[in-house]
Amino acid sequence: MAPISLSYILLTYNQRDTVGAAVRSALAQDVHAMDIVISDDCSSDGTFDEIEAAVANYQGPHRLVLNRNPENLGLAGNLDKAHQLSTGEVIIAAAGDDISYPHRSQRILDAFVANDPLLVCSYAKVIGPDGSEVPGDFRTALFYKNWDLERAARSKALYIGATGAWHRSLYSSYGPIDPESYEDLVLGFRAALEARVTTIDEELVQYRLGTGITSSAGYHTDIAAFERQRKKRFVAQQAVMRQRIKDARHFGLDERSAILRILRKEQMKATLRLSYYEDRNGEFRRQWMAHPLLGVTIWRSERRRRRKMMRQMQLQTAQDHG
Repeated sequence: MAPISLSYILLTYNQRDTVGAAVRSALAQDVHAMDIVISDDCSSDGTFDEIEAAVANYQGPHRLVLNRNPENLGLAGNLDKAHQLSTGEVIIAAAGDDISYPHRSQRILDAFVANDPLLVCSYAKVIGPDGSEVPGDFRTALFYKNWDLERAARSKALYIGATGAWHRSLYSSYGPIDPESYEDLVLGFRAALEARVTTIDEELVQYRLGTGITSSAGYHTDIAAFERQRKKRFVAQQAVMRQRIKDARHFGLDERSAILRILRKEQMKATLRLSYYEDRNGEFRRQWMAHPLLGVTIWRSERRRRRKMMRQMQLQTAQDHG
């Protein structure tokens, strides 16, 4: 039987200072020959120059495909472009600020051969912008415990996206993901629907916290930054739930199923939280009246969170002037 074909896709955007190491870790993958597709999303900081420099003298077994989008497509659009340029049955994902260990692709291949999953994830060593290890428990996402479908439907953290790999059919059969959503929250849910998830009990990636396109940098600088980040989060949650509802229907779930009820409720919660911060023309009040218990819970929760953030900022200001 022919070996499973692989494609390693590296998605980059304005990561000049870290992308060289990410590219070199891709080229160093110790596995049979595969595609390495590096797709840059119209970076403006010299990222693509760093990519070209990193691959200039490469003479290894892997087939390189370099792409630079003429305009910014966003994460979902860049992912779709990389999919189009790749040929492998299994897609191994990476970002321009993370580093894969040389044996990562082989471990993923072994998991696909042994377990026939649609999605594989692993643990990660979490590092900061300067490369130093970040202390803490980073094994709290759902798939590091189980992949119960009802929990997956509610979950906002299925696995560390930088560790993911999936079978091409998981993407092609359901279609591209919503432009405002994140691939790990969509592809992970699809794999849970199909009950075909495998977690590798090993750190295979150095995941850089605080520098990627989903970073919360500036979150604590002022209340306006806090509110912008909250709104961004809820726009993404709306999109994730919108995509999950579409995928659940594609899978064949009945409209009265518990999973679709959960997804619709999670979508409404994201809508209410977003309208709390926008509150255009009293929209939050109208939605609150339609869902009074949920509205009260969310109003109290977001008000409490906002007040906590303001206290933290006041304390930081006092310390800075102390």
